[in-house]
Amino acid sequence: MSMPFVSAAEMGLTQWLQLNSPCMKEHISITMQLAFLAFFVIHFAWKRLGAVRNRGVHDTEEDLKKQSITVKQSFSYTLSLLCSVSIFGTHCFILLLLFQNSTVPRCDSSVSVFSTEISQALSWLIVSLYVIKIKERRLLEFPWMLRSWWLCSFILSLTFTAHFITANDHKPLGFKDYADLTSLVASLFLVSLSIRGNTGLHLLESTEEVTEPLLLCSETEQIKRKSSSFSPYGNATLFQRITFSWINPLFSLGYKKPLEKDDVPNIDVEDSAQTCSQAFDKNLKTTIEQEGPGRAFFYKSVLRFVWKKAAINAVFAVVNASTAYIGPYLINDFVVFLTEKQDQSLNYGYLLALGFLSAKIVETVTQRQWIFGARQLGMRLRAALISHIYQKGLLLSSQSRQSHTSGEIINYMSVDVQRITDFIWYVNNIWMLPIQISAAIFILQKHLGLGAVAALVTTLMVMACNYPLTRIQRTYQSDIMNAKDERMKATSEILKNMKILKLQAWDNQFLNKVKRLRKKEYDCLWKSLRLQAFTTFILWGAPALISVVTFVTCMLIGVKLTSGAVLSALATFQMLQSPIFGLPDLLSALVQSKVSADRIASYLQQSETQKDAVEYLSKDDTELSVEIENGAFSWEPEASRPTLDEIELRVKTGMKVAICGAVGSGKSSLLSSILGEIQKLRGTVRVSGKQAYVSQSPWILTGTIRDNILFGSIYESEKYERTVKACALIKDFELFSNGDMTQIGERGINMSGGQKQRIQIARAVYQDADVYLLDDPFSAVDAHTGRQLFEVMIMLNERMLNGDTEREDSTLCYTSS
Repeated sequence: MSMPFVSAAEMGLTQWLQLNSPCMKEHISITMQLAFLAFFVIHFAWKRLGAVRNRGVHDTEEDLKKQSITVKQSFSYTLSLLCSVSIFGTHCFILLLLFQNSTVPRCDSSVSVFSTEISQALSWLIVSLYVIKIKERRLLEFPWMLRSWWLCSFILSLTFTAHFITANDHKPLGFKDYADLTSLVASLFLVSLSIRGNTGLHLLESTEEVTEPLLLCSETEQIKRKSSSFSPYGNATLFQRITFSWINPLFSLGYKKPLEKDDVPNIDVEDSAQTCSQAFDKNLKTTIEQEGPGRAFFYKSVLRFVWKKAAINAVFAVVNASTAYIGPYLINDFVVFLTEKQDQSLNYGYLLALGFLSAKIVETVTQRQWIFGARQLGMRLRAALISHIYQKGLLLSSQSRQSHTSGEIINYMSVDVQRITDFIWYVNNIWMLPIQISAAIFILQKHLGLGAVAALVTTLMVMACNYPLTRIQRTYQSDIMNAKDERMKATSEILKNMKILKLQAWDNQFLNKVKRLRKKEYDCLWKSLRLQAFTTFILWGAPALISVVTFVTCMLIGVKLTSGAVLSALATFQMLQSPIFGLPDLLSALVQSKVSADRIASYLQQSETQKDAVEYLSKDDTELSVEIENGAFSWEPEASRPTLDEIELRVKTGMKVAICGAVGSGKSSLLSSILGEIQKLRGTVRVSGKQAYVSQSPWILTGTIRDNILFGSIYESEKYERTVKACALIKDFELFSNGDMTQIGERGINMSGGQKQRIQIARAVYQDADVYLLDDPFSAVDAHTGRQLFEVMIMLNERMLNGDTEREDSTLCYTSS
């Protein structure tokens, strides 16, 4: 048979690629250096050509602008320059020793050795000059070409160092070997800077410019401006997010002085309450359109809102759970290596140590990432749910408000939302648990054989005990929430009517009622805590029980227990404590979040006020301010007879309409139909212009009297004085210690009913509305004050009151019995 012809070039290439070739390092290195130099020359020529083409008038302005900016050097830039210069100096020193024949290279070709060192010295000289040029060009980030070169150099140095360690047969290290190790350390710092990307240079504008502002901002204002437009987390690089170094400036500032409100920077836009609320509302509407009403829509909306971030956290959690068992898995091999050191290779020990170190680094990094991600996701979900529950409370219909008091809504936002967001913290344990148990059983089976079966059976028996305990815990949790709702409802009603309770001396009766409700809630909490303590006791003793059963089984079936197997098994049992200890907390969080989610889902399905109950028109489109055609309204839509039926009402602009009738005849319901607060069964309601409403039961905001009258409007002194005079409040202001700047207590407890009524009438008057709706405004005032209000509000022309002679009269509708 004839041998196939092999060219000399192919034979040379084959020899060049051999890993055991003594000149392999030189060949690869010089190829890489020449490629870098050629690419750098092409890149430099292209940049210079582009600069010549774009040279123009703006160059002078840019040069002047650069001259007016001073550069403050940073640690990152200094480190990059020192590392680049040190590697360049190392190669220059090696060249000097080669010329003096002080070193004996491993490569037989002196041309290859000299060419490699010359090309490396030239490459790192160019890199050092390029780093110096960065400061002159005032760059805030390292160029991508420089970062790529640092990364490639680090990979090449690491590869050569690993190859040297595995190929070295206990030979003494030479100067070139120490130089290579020094270059590896410097390359490690450079590759960390390349991942970070930021040069750290601070650009400071000169204060000697003509364009300098005349008024300089204070340091506090500069901090406010900086924090309002900058988010450290949102602008952090990948390396900063992995190492959490984006928060270091805040720590440094907190170390120097106590942190203030203005020192804390803004959060990322993705974490803001507005963004989270809008995203959740969008998912909620999409789910309702596709799935329809029902409790499942809430779970699917939450899943759509969190699934992307939750999936990333799940990946980190799975990697963390997997790498955590690498240490126990390698313990037996490490013990065998120590006991049989004479028969083992030293490189095998290096690999074991590298395996322990790498697994621990990956475990730590992934654990920090999924924990931070879970907290961040819980914060986003909490902001979205609280915002949506609050918005739902503003839109509830009157019938829904009767079944959901303010105390219950506060419970939804404080307690139930907290239960759901706490479950986000435990949700990763759902898929970490089977991985941890499977990895533990695999390690035990490898070292203990059939003894792992006993460990598996014992573990499953311990976990099976949680099922009945969880069902009982769910029942207790439902009882706790119901008792909490009753207590919050009673407490809210007592605080709301505290003045009546004090006047009637009903303190003790209602105090005993609160104590009874608190005792009921306490009993439910006590049962739940006793059950939780019993569950925790069982599961805390489970690892010791599992280890005893496993070792006893191994002794009975004759499994040989070596020191390495025992140590590996004990480490595995120690790692198995985490899923066993976390199981009761996971089940408790699952039960609590399920109860809270059902409560919130039921609340979000409550009926809302009709959005199309009232048609709002422009004042120029119609002559009627209020119009009702064939209206039928009811507070209870399921009732057989509506509250108001066959209503026909037309009120022209400027009319004063009094709606009179006996108690319970529907006067307030008619005004509620104009406002759209009562359920409309049929008919049409049209309103033109701005409305102002005065309820029959006055309500007061906590704050000053002026704040209650202005109600968020701009203060106008003349208009304000006319309003106060018209509503007969001048004498009341004289009685108060600080006039209209007097602080009003909770719900106006330090004011009489007439004063509160007149303040809310003044609030409506100051709004300068087109339609005024007054529900029995004179019920809480005396005859003299009521007559004055009647003359001003009814008989006096509105345009004289508002001081606007060109404005048409406002429409006024009020009820009176």
